[in-house]
Amino acid sequence: MRIVLFAMPGPMALPIVQRLLELPVDVVGLVHPAPLGLPALTRLPPATPTTRQEVVTPANLATLADRAGIPRWAVGRAGLPALAGQLAAQPIDLALVACWPWRILADLLRLPQHGFLNVHPSPLPALRGPEPLFWALRLGWMRTAMTLHLMDEALDHGPIVRQEWFELPLGERLSAIETLAGRVAAQMLPAALADLATAGWQPQPQPAGGSYYPAPQAADFTFTADWPVQRAFAFVRAVAEWGQPFTFITADGQTIVIADATAYLAGEQQARPIVTSNDQIALQLHDGILLTKPASRSQFSAVVRLTHF
Repeated sequence: MRIVLFAMPGPMALPIVQRLLELPVDVVGLVHPAPLGLPALTRLPPATPTTRQEVVTPANLATLADRAGIPRWAVGRAGLPALAGQLAAQPIDLALVACWPWRILADLLRLPQHGFLNVHPSPLPALRGPEPLFWALRLGWMRTAMTLHLMDEALDHGPIVRQEWFELPLGERLSAIETLAGRVAAQMLPAALADLATAGWQPQPQPAGGSYYPAPQAADFTFTADWPVQRAFAFVRAVAEWGQPFTFITADGQTIVIADATAYLAGEQQARPIVTSNDQIALQLHDGILLTKPASRSQFSAVVRLTHF
């Protein structure tokens, strides 16, 4: 099977590509979204690290492709028609998509014999959209699913090839959860490719309904005292590495900005909604205490003055 990869560099795509390169398939190209400043379609030269760099630099999508002799392209939205022309010049059985920022043009979708297989970390049709793991955590989910589905012109909409549930590890950063999701997809990949290559096999249409969530905005980093404390800890702890401050609203309407969560105390109660101690801010939620880090030193000092007034 001849496969072209569409992938953004990141923790979810890496284990998928690593597994694909272990399988008896022919990977004929790797397509990245083009960074600003590059032409609409660019054939990328192989990286040329020094011997020492090869020893100390972790594998990434570019180095994996270069070691395997796989040609790479960087493409912008305007370059997608030209890319379709290049890919049409060779036989392609499947395009595998692991994290991609735009919809795929219909002309591209029709090129591979088996279509475009997309990797989406949610139980489709639920949580369609660009950041399903963020929304699963914000909604308080303790588990989610990895879905491998064939793409159509609608977003995250095509028929399902494989779907498998997995636990969301409590207290892990989002990048670690993305790596886990990629490993789940990597384990599913051989069976999915076998399904697609089987004569007469048909994927399952997605159930009716579902949900769509857009890219997160600043307001989506707000949480309130009526959240379960474990939900708040899981969400803040995972997403804090994005660097976006969180706004907490107490039961009596006070607001405070925090940067991260360090622990939680289920079932515990404190005398005030906000308690400061040793560069730490303890927040009272309805079923426990969330221990957090301030967004800045000046903000922490302001909280200390407020809570000791």
